[in-house]
Amino acid sequence: MKEGKIGYGELGRLIERYSWGRRDMVIGPGIGVDCSVFDMGRRYLVATCDPVTFVSSGYYCINVNVNDVVSMGARPLFFMATMILPPDCTEGELETIMEEIHRGCREFRVSFGGGHTEVNPIVNRPLISGFMTGLCRKDELRGSFNAKDGDRILITKGTGIEGTAIIAEKKREEIERVFGRAFLRRALAYRKKLSVYREARIARKSANGMHDATEGGLLNALYEMCMASGVSMDIGDIPVSKETEELCMHFGLDPMGLISSGTLVMTTNDAGLREDLERRGIPVYDIGRVVRDGKREVRRGGRTLHPFERDEIIRL
Repeated sequence: MKEGKIGYGELGRLIERYSWGRRDMVIGPGIGVDCSVFDMGRRYLVATCDPVTFVSSGYYCINVNVNDVVSMGARPLFFMATMILPPDCTEGELETIMEEIHRGCREFRVSFGGGHTEVNPIVNRPLISGFMTGLCRKDELRGSFNAKDGDRILITKGTGIEGTAIIAEKKREEIERVFGRAFLRRALAYRKKLSVYREARIARKSANGMHDATEGGLLNALYEMCMASGVSMDIGDIPVSKETEELCMHFGLDPMGLISSGTLVMTTNDAGLREDLERRGIPVYDIGRVVRDGKREVRRGGRTLHPFERDEIIRL
């Protein structure tokens, strides 16, 4: 099998064959569906689990799980983590991970319920996998499966956000030598852009579909929304920041396929949503529109774009 996420075709086959749920599971597993949703009576319980595999960071793990939950229109409440540590991991490294989880939980007002921790030679660096739940008003449930025909497609901040931070962390010396110390500091600061909490909490009332762009980058996130919603998307120019563009050019990567936690994809027929986000200081861009044509594809300039088989960060 190839490194990276399981391909959409094989994953879809496995989900169709093996998924099972009680009647209170109103949203189950699916391509591009990051959370399951359970009917708790007056509200929905939203649950997700997500690891971080490119970096060993408790703060990254909190962010990717929060992003999944808030993209469904829910407020995150509860977090647990499984940590598998290699034998050469130090107590100091473990404490750093725990401090990062603590900081993230306090930032998003999420309770930390523990989990499981062990040392095992099956891994060669710390592997952190999170589980998170949240609660959602029934009329505010969103997600990748709710894009509507004619919706405008909005994204926040640009593309390749998490990938830019990871490249900066992994290639510090080379980046400082080629681009200078000030450039490196700006690239490392992309760690502060990983959350979509603010924009998702604002957009939940007026967006139709919402999805956070993670592994596979923005293009794969758009494809996942197309598959989950049964629509196609016609897109135009995609905003790429100077730091992301220059790093991708230097390392030969395509920013459209670069992991992008921190980018929230929204579809909406509310013209006021973009103004509302910009008024609150959140960069937002209109990149295209949703079309229900039965094809479930992403197009630019009449040309069909194909999803990435694996995230560009893996090539690095």
